[in-house]
Amino acid sequence: MEKNPVISNIVDAFKVLDLINERKEIGISSIAKELGMPKSRIFRIVKSLEEAKAVKQNEDLNYILDHHLLKYANGMDSNKHINSIAKPHMKKAVQLTGESINLGVQYEQKLLFLNRIHGDFYQLQATLRPMGDLYTSGIGKLFLSQWSDKQLQEYFKNLPPRTVNTITTYNEFKKQQEKILKANISMDEEEYEYGLSCIAAPIFDKNRRVIYAISVSGPTSRLKQKGIEFIVNTLRDCAQSIQEDLIDIDFQLN
Repeated sequence: MEKNPVISNIVDAFKVLDLINERKEIGISSIAKELGMPKSRIFRIVKSLEEAKAVKQNEDLNYILDHHLLKYANGMDSNKHINSIAKPHMKKAVQLTGESINLGVQYEQKLLFLNRIHGDFYQLQATLRPMGDLYTSGIGKLFLSQWSDKQLQEYFKNLPPRTVNTITTYNEFKKQQEKILKANISMDEEEYEYGLSCIAAPIFDKNRRVIYAISVSGPTSRLKQKGIEFIVNTLRDCAQSIQEDLIDIDFQLN
C-alpha cells in the first residue's frame, strides 16, 4: 500500500494561518474550537509558527501574523514593484531607440508581458498580446534557455509554427541556447510575425537567475537601419540598471 505523502502537520499549520489571517487576531482556545482540533495540538502548531516568526502574540495575548510572512506577500506582489522600478529605465531606452520596450516574466509555461512602452508607431503593434508563447519571442527564449534538457524535450513536442522562421523543435532550440547563454541576448527574427523582430536581454536576481527580461520590438527593416549593435547595447544598459535597482531594494528589505 502506497504511503500518503501529505504531512498533516503542515496542512494543519496552514489552516491555523488561514484562520489567523481571517480573524486578524485570535487565541489558541478559539482556534482549537473553530478548527475542531485538540487544544494541545493547536498549542504545538502555534508555538512552532511563533518560533519561525510566522505568528506572534499581541498585547491581548491573541495571535496575529508576524513579519516573516510579509516576504511571501512581497513575492506575490513583486510584479507591481518591478513595474515601478523598470518604468523610468524603459522610458529612457524608448527615448534612445525610438522603439517599443517590453517587460516580461515567465508565468508557468507562458510569457506574461507586465508592461509595454510604445515607441514609434508600426502596424504590427496591434498583434502583440499580453500573454504569449515562450518559443515565439526573444524574451521567452531567454527563460527557455535556463531550462534543463528534460524540460526542453518535453516542451518542444508538437509546437505549431507561426512563421517559417519559428523554432519548434528541441534540436533547433539547442543550437540557439548556447549562443543565448553566452551572449545573454536573445532574438526573435520574424518568428512570431512576418516583418516584426525582437531583441531581448535578461534581468537577473542576486543569484544570477533570470527573473524578468526586457526587449525591443519593431519592424525588422527599421531595427536594422538603426543598428542592431546600438539596440543591443542600449537594451543591456537598461536591463543592468533595472537589475541593480532590484538588487539594491532587495538588500535594503533584508
